[in-house]
Amino acid sequence: MAMRPAAHMPRRRALGLACLGAGAALLGGCTALPRSGAVQQSTIAPTDSDALIETAPGPTPNASPEQIVYGFLRAVSAGFSDDFATARQFLTGQAVEQWQPMAAVQVYSGTSEPQVVKSADGSVTVSAGSIGRRDADGVFILSTKDAVHETSFTLATTADSQWRIVGLDAGILLPLTQLTQHFASYRLAFLSRDHERCIPEIRWYPRKSPARDLLAGLIGGPSEWLAPGVTTALSSFSSLEGEGVTIDTASAVATVRLSADADPGSAKRGLLVAQIKETLIQLNEVEDVRVLAGAQDLGRPADLAPLVPEIGRPVGMAQGNVVRGTGTTRDTLATAQALGTAQCRHPALGADGSVYTLSASSLLHLAPGGTAASAILSVGEPTADAGGLGAPIVDRHGWAWLMAEGWLTAVDAAGQKVYPTASWLSGQGIEAFDLSVESERIVVRMDGGSVSLAVILRDDDGRPTGLGVAREMRHAGGPGTSGIFWCSPSSVGTLAAPEEDGGIPSVRIVTVGGIEPKKSVGVPGAQTVIANRSDGTFLLHDSSGQILHSPGATWRVLTTEVTDLSFPLP
Repeated sequence: MAMRPAAHMPRRRALGLACLGAGAALLGGCTALPRSGAVQQSTIAPTDSDALIETAPGPTPNASPEQIVYGFLRAVSAGFSDDFATARQFLTGQAVEQWQPMAAVQVYSGTSEPQVVKSADGSVTVSAGSIGRRDADGVFILSTKDAVHETSFTLATTADSQWRIVGLDAGILLPLTQLTQHFASYRLAFLSRDHERCIPEIRWYPRKSPARDLLAGLIGGPSEWLAPGVTTALSSFSSLEGEGVTIDTASAVATVRLSADADPGSAKRGLLVAQIKETLIQLNEVEDVRVLAGAQDLGRPADLAPLVPEIGRPVGMAQGNVVRGTGTTRDTLATAQALGTAQCRHPALGADGSVYTLSASSLLHLAPGGTAASAILSVGEPTADAGGLGAPIVDRHGWAWLMAEGWLTAVDAAGQKVYPTASWLSGQGIEAFDLSVESERIVVRMDGGSVSLAVILRDDDGRPTGLGVAREMRHAGGPGTSGIFWCSPSSVGTLAAPEEDGGIPSVRIVTVGGIEPKKSVGVPGAQTVIANRSDGTFLLHDSSGQILHSPGATWRVLTTEVTDLSFPLP
């Protein structure tokens, strides 16, 4: 919609224009954004020594509306070097102050150029295939497949008859290459509700001086989907004082200055410091932190479990026994005699040393030091395919999760059974699921191939009470993919079929809150992936029954003697 010309300037004109323009040819109807332009790179060293300064010219006299908008786009591309000062020269009136470039970053692939279409009413619409959007909090939201982003600009002439932008949407439009040039993904560390573990959330912040943005993100709290299952020691009314954070590069210590009301009290000070330290030590120049709330030094961080904990050797079955390890020196955790049968499958190890395993249509539990297992869950059918039991996963709270008669089920060592559910699971079958390394998030593959993750809701005793809202993981699902697993605290993975006949399956790794998946080449005949959920280590199980690992650049056979391998949750 065009802005009406001011009444006291009768010669003033107004025109609605799209956010991109490419010259007079635009007036004919549709055009594409050129890939070349006046953005230039300088060899002058910027503040961030890993980047080059980009420059772009300001408005030229008597430029057409299309030239003004196209010039604005070029200036936006260079705006990370001058804080968008040049870009603002293309604006006038209230738009100069009201435009918020960092409120949203709309991202397109760059392989397909934005299209600009002039309408009969003089307005022009820009459309571009959308990859996603980075919001003002740094959260990246992937677009749905084949989504298109549209936006428009409004221009009017100034008192000296020069076209300027008077109306525009908040934010900017960038190709993916420029997003990754100017932004990077960082993790914020929130707390599990029992204050025992850190739970990461990925955010995208400018590469230049990210420390303050990271702290602001912590103060702002977790995203809506994550919030019901986590907590934070930084109160919502906290704020940064002065610069907020200074880093002494000689000592590698970051000093963080919070407002006095950010002090959570003596019981939680260590947790607050631990959150800040876990968040800031991902920066190369930071190894430790000192946190002040007003004049109060909040002391040392609480001793929490590592974000990427040591998992150790996998657990499996060998000659009817539950064992840990795959070599000749493997440890026996439960004998066939203690289990009461040599036909058990799919063992799982609890954090307290308890052993769980399937025996026909029952889930068995063997307490640490116990001599005889007991059945804690039984169903009518012996296999998951027949509506029976699936392989269990035991969380750190002592709950064994598995599919039982088609239902996602959790059962404790005493046989108490719950059905963690959510509205988004209603009417959908579950093909596979996995728990994150800290036991507070779940990723689920539906029968139709879609993949979603959610936080696990628990009561004060750690008992699962339900699942939070779903966050779709589009790149982890779809045709040609199977299985689902946590690869690390911030990424999930799936097995992807070969793209060509006779090809090799690959492991597709998708960062939660990331943009594009990564691919790791597998082995011919790979059927399942066994991941440790912590440091990215995973094994492959092939169609001949081999378990393979990749200690270097090649896959090698790890074992053929130990079956039904899985890694325990710490």
